[in-house]
Amino acid sequence: MSGMYKYRKFFGLCMLLLSHAAFSAQSLSLDDLKALSIDELSALEVGIASKIPTRVNETPAAVFVLTSEDLRRSGATSVPEALRIVPGLNVAAVSGNSWAVSSRGFNETFANKFLVLLDGRSLYSNTLGGVYWDMQDVRMEDIERIEVIRGPGSAVWGANAMNGVINIITRSSFTTQGGEVVGTLGNQHREAGLRYGGEWNENTSYRFSAKILMKDENSPTSHSGFGVQDSVANDDARHTRLSFRTDTDYGNGESLLLDAGFFRGESDQRLFTSELDPLAPDFATVVLPAINDMRDAGASQQQIFAALAFSQFGLCSYCMMDIRDNQSYEGGHLLARWRQVTDNSWQSIQAYLDYTQREDYQLDQRATAVDIDYERGWQNSSGKFAWGVGIRSLEDDLQANLSPTSVVPFGPASQRNNTYNAFVQSELNIATDLRVLTGVGYEYSSVSGNQWQPSIRGVWSANPKTQLWSSVSYSSRVPSRAETSNAPAKNAYEFTADPAHGSEKLTSFELGFRYSPDNTLTFDVAAFRYWYSDLTTIKIERPFNPFLSTSSAGELSIANDADADAYGAELAVRWTIDPDWRLQASYSWLQKSIGYLPALVEPMISANKAPEHQLSLRSSWDLSSTLELDLSMYYVSKLHATGSDFQVFGDYGIDEYVRTDVRLGWQVSPEMELSIIGQNLLNDTHQEFSTSPLNVGGYPDNTEINRSISAKLTVRF
Repeated sequence: MSGMYKYRKFFGLCMLLLSHAAFSAQSLSLDDLKALSIDELSALEVGIASKIPTRVNETPAAVFVLTSEDLRRSGATSVPEALRIVPGLNVAAVSGNSWAVSSRGFNETFANKFLVLLDGRSLYSNTLGGVYWDMQDVRMEDIERIEVIRGPGSAVWGANAMNGVINIITRSSFTTQGGEVVGTLGNQHREAGLRYGGEWNENTSYRFSAKILMKDENSPTSHSGFGVQDSVANDDARHTRLSFRTDTDYGNGESLLLDAGFFRGESDQRLFTSELDPLAPDFATVVLPAINDMRDAGASQQQIFAALAFSQFGLCSYCMMDIRDNQSYEGGHLLARWRQVTDNSWQSIQAYLDYTQREDYQLDQRATAVDIDYERGWQNSSGKFAWGVGIRSLEDDLQANLSPTSVVPFGPASQRNNTYNAFVQSELNIATDLRVLTGVGYEYSSVSGNQWQPSIRGVWSANPKTQLWSSVSYSSRVPSRAETSNAPAKNAYEFTADPAHGSEKLTSFELGFRYSPDNTLTFDVAAFRYWYSDLTTIKIERPFNPFLSTSSAGELSIANDADADAYGAELAVRWTIDPDWRLQASYSWLQKSIGYLPALVEPMISANKAPEHQLSLRSSWDLSSTLELDLSMYYVSKLHATGSDFQVFGDYGIDEYVRTDVRLGWQVSPEMELSIIGQNLLNDTHQEFSTSPLNVGGYPDNTEINRSISAKLTVRF
């Protein structure tokens, strides 16, 4: 009751602020909120593929851009939700606060082959590999656009960008002057946001932003608790974020960005881990007779295993602990970027300091990164050229936390990894209608050694309406700390990682086609063929078998023993039926296979964790000058069972599902906007993903995502 009172008091205060802002608001043109035309969108310049500014429709890569208008009209409350729009991107809600995001296969809670950037800062966690999405809850209204490249981006962004790159770019403080207050209230989601921008002088502006978020618990799955423990979801979350930014325009193309941010939050999860019981019963005199009695009574193998695994039955030596975990985290950053752009050249210097701290049942981890980069580019009659150098120093401290039996060990506990990187890119005009981009990225890590990432891309403009492109790339992924630790785990399985564990590698070929018959319709097709090698594998050297003995643990080893193939195609269509009605559709098809592996050997991330088919349809319709109706439908095909030997309590696939989201927006006045947002409207609940124990060091109890209805009020002043 006290919690509900606090929520009412909090949102009552937000509504009071919104009302005050409405009366003091200044005029704001509705044109600022309208979508870019197809021609304007195609003319946007992005550098995500090569760090050479190139128009979207002339980029020789599978590039997609989400504009601030796309984000506003999607009704999405977080970046992963908005990324569902991107063709070929696999986005799945693992729980109410955890996401699996990747492209072209090998998706997981920690999708370790995908790089995510926020204003040039890497969000990739070196502890387990991948991104903690709950820690990146950026205020959606502060995002200018999100650039996504599906396919290797390692030649310019370095290792770990094997399957793609997401670059989140926030808005300049020059474009966010005045105030904005946002309040969202719903059955699953409550949020309050504030932004205020002003000017120090005619050349320098500033912006302050704040966000408070609260998410409620979703629904447990049908197999929650393995049928032995209580069925609960335990996936609610709380998050607070503060940020401050200034931009200075010195004239003559010279500018300076200063940005600082702080966040803090909590995300709940349910995790089952095996813990050694020092008071375990004798196997021969107690456990074995109990096993025989259960067999005589007709118990199934899984029921007997559960009795030998959970402490309430008094038979286990390595007992499964039902952890209702509260993951707390906080962090902050300081970033500075100087940039100078002239008619024929550009250069920039960027430096940032990033600190994060995260604590859960198994691990207390802290990481501090210092990153400095210099880039320079120019163009002449032959083409465009760019080069850059950088250094990144990452120091972490990883300590066992509450768990008495370490499941994910790290040794040494503290480590510093200095990474030196460089890239060279050229875009040559072979003919008036043919351009070739070549480049290579180099990275040296004090932990993992040398990494070379070459790429060659070409684009042919057959006519002003048609472009063909292709690329060949080689990229790699640096092993995470979990893969290179030299401290053995001590639980039902003793796992010792390999300090000399090698990098995963990918050779890829891509082919693309873009066609715009007129300024109202565009088609974008991309096909790819991937060859993976040296993928990380886990081998069960000695199985843990409680039916034979409960006193000895199993043994695991790590290697680079798996190869895999993947191929597929992606289609995206944009159609402006009339100025008031715009449609987007996308379809992706993916096939993947793992090369032969011996029994009891499997890849760290299963090839079955990405759907074969995905389809999305989006409609944005201006019903009138003040009413907007946005409809989204997403179809995701079945995820098959992994076949993992680690899924001892059952290996569950995920059924195909259709998700439908609706947003009705009303521009009450030039300063006030009200939206009603419905998500997952076709189902009370549905499950989207199931995390592998190999990926998180335990058995996570994934959840089903509830239907949600919310109201969002935005006031600008």
